[in-house]
Amino acid sequence: MAGYFITGTDTDVGKTVVTSLLLSHFKNAGGSVFPYKPIQSGAILDDGKLQAPDVQMYQRVLPQLHTEKACTYLLTKASSPHLAAREENVTFDIDGILKNTANLEAQHDLVLVEGAGGVVVPIQDDYCMIDLMNDLKLPVILVGRAGLGTINHTVLSVMALKSAYIPIEGIILNATQTRDESIEKDNIEVIEQLTGIPVLGIIPRLENLDEALQNPQHFQSIFQQLNQTKEDMMR
Repeated sequence: MAGYFITGTDTDVGKTVVTSLLLSHFKNAGGSVFPYKPIQSGAILDDGKLQAPDVQMYQRVLPQLHTEKACTYLLTKASSPHLAAREENVTFDIDGILKNTANLEAQHDLVLVEGAGGVVVPIQDDYCMIDLMNDLKLPVILVGRAGLGTINHTVLSVMALKSAYIPIEGIILNATQTRDESIEKDNIEVIEQLTGIPVLGIIPRLENLDEALQNPQHFQSIFQQLNQTKEDMMR
């Protein structure tokens, strides 16, 4: 399978930003790349139609993106998928999500699957996001905050992934708050020491997201580390 699963240490850590930047990077590198958000909670009403805000961000990179293929379940409650689905009487077809992913992989060189929330967020009562990662058998890119507090969340997330024997391609930290370079530098060193997983780099706080999405070369030092892995998967 050619793809990555992008997960986070928590909600609102920047998974969609990282997924969109990866999408832009691999699109510019050549080949066909497709983003897939199986479950979107916190869907919004736009022009009288329910929309996935994460998919709308993908569209800033791929304006002609087939949105119905890019997201399977739209839930309005901004909560864990299991709670939103329960309140909105939605039953997830996990096999359907796996089949959709396989179909996308057959049609594209690379598929970027973005999870909801963190590693152990429940999808339904007996099935969590980590179970979906395990079933998809894709290497994981873990997104965490760059600043204070990220060591605990990131290390625990890596421990959970390792306990499920899920391969971790690398960690990307996202600057979501006022930056302290000494804290960020120490976070990278400690996370790598405690987990044995490389921190690929830090996404700075983005003042102009559209400019960043159209100029992925600014993040070349981070994303180029994934190029060889992508080529190996596509062979």
